[in-house]
Amino acid sequence: MKKFTFKLDSVLSLRLHKERLVMQEVGALTQELARVKAVMAALEKERFEVEGNLAQRMSGGMSGAELQGVQAYIKGIAGQWGEELALCDKVQLYLDAKRGELARCAVDRKAMETLRDRQREAFLREQDAEQRKQDEETVLVHRAAMARNRK
Repeated sequence: MKKFTFKLDSVLSLRLHKERLVMQEVGALTQELARVKAVMAALEKERFEVEGNLAQRMSGGMSGAELQGVQAYIKGIAGQWGEELALCDKVQLYLDAKRGELARCAVDRKAMETLRDRQREAFLREQDAEQRKQDEETVLVHRAAMARNRK
């Protein structure tokens, strides 16, 4: 009995490999996005703490130089936060693009798997038909032999 071979198996393997690579990229980008958001949250928390401390220190009295120093520090934190926000937006755009690419890769792979499955089913139907034909020929030969023996 012949064994089924999918002639496009190498193409299917290549598509599976590409899908895995894109999936890894999506994972790395998701981690990077989480990291950037964590940095942004830490900067936001630090800014609120500094502003809270500033309010307490101002009630006790502060020199102008100290006030300017704290304001510059808060401005620096806000600048860092803005840079992280821009990075977050870029990573999110790239992540969205990679997710779309991953979806396309999955569709391509699924199409190849469907083609393979259909070809396998057609092969099995053909094998079944050949087997039935052989069985019928065997029965006919056996009946003919039995008929000759009766005469």
